[in-house]
Amino acid sequence: MKNIKFLAIHLPAYHRIPENDEWWGEGFTEWNNVKSGIPLYKGHWQPIIPLNAYYYDLSKTEDIKNQFETAEKYGIYGFIFYHYWFGNGKMLFENPIRIILEHPEFSGNFCLCWANETWVTTWHGRKPQTLLKQEYGGVDEWESHLQYFLKVFADKRYIKIDNKPVLYIYKPCEIPDYNGMVDYLDSRLKQEGYNGIYIVEYISSKNRELYSIKSSAVTEFEPLYTTFFDISKANLFKRFLCKKFKCVDYQNYDKLWKYNIKRKRTYSGKPIQRGCFVGWDNSARKGKESMIVKDSTPEKFGKYLKLLLNNHRKDSDSEFVVINAWNEWSEGAYLEPDEKNKFGYLEKIRELTEE
Repeated sequence: MKNIKFLAIHLPAYHRIPENDEWWGEGFTEWNNVKSGIPLYKGHWQPIIPLNAYYYDLSKTEDIKNQFETAEKYGIYGFIFYHYWFGNGKMLFENPIRIILEHPEFSGNFCLCWANETWVTTWHGRKPQTLLKQEYGGVDEWESHLQYFLKVFADKRYIKIDNKPVLYIYKPCEIPDYNGMVDYLDSRLKQEGYNGIYIVEYISSKNRELYSIKSSAVTEFEPLYTTFFDISKANLFKRFLCKKFKCVDYQNYDKLWKYNIKRKRTYSGKPIQRGCFVGWDNSARKGKESMIVKDSTPEKFGKYLKLLLNNHRKDSDSEFVVINAWNEWSEGAYLEPDEKNKFGYLEKIRELTEE
């Protein structure tokens, strides 16, 4: 399976920013969420602890370098970094990308996913309150955003398909005049010497179908796609009750993977980058209103990932496979080594790339 290129979703929130200091308290980072986890049942491993208690800081060059080196060692082709652009030039967590661009000697590949959504207080049972509103604007805003993209796309490690920079978009359905924006970016990038833009839509709980024919490809965001659209009516009713009565929604790892493996859905002929997940447990963020996927192990992950890759699906012949995630620690979706499984999940990736 050496022709497969694994891409791991990357959360860049593991460093301080002034906004988090203001919203959540002095010195807050994503690690605060991770450390706040508590066991909700017998055998529930919370709080999750990174291997050797390595609570890295992504404002430090050496910690980002270590991530690239680890990913390359274990067969990860590249990272999909969440990109937070709220409009009018407002960005958050841009420091890791800045450091990467300043260090061309880092070996590895990367691209961006525009995580386009308004930030609200949904953690730890707080009532929803807007922290930072997502703004979209028109042509002037698109050009401003493009000027940032051009600096990043120019890096030789930035992932491109047919000389088109690859850009994932988290919620295309929420972008006013999405088609106009895509056309504009495509045209402008051609003026800059590229062959256009290669946009990959996230297919998730917000949109089950292809949102726009202007997109180049899709990827199904797991496990949320499966838990919203593929499970039984009885399971959906259970999920409804869990939400209504604010209790934990327990899901089965094996069942979710099997739905994903056998899926036949297509998207108007658009290429499908197969999506998969390592695990899921967002109780550190959401407490008893969380979803926990039980019984995940590195052995199961390796077995099911191999089945996914060997199971032909129409339009899914893309060389890229998207894994959720590299480091979503407070959602229980991470490839990075922890105290429980060590490098177990990464070792399964390396085994597949060496076959």
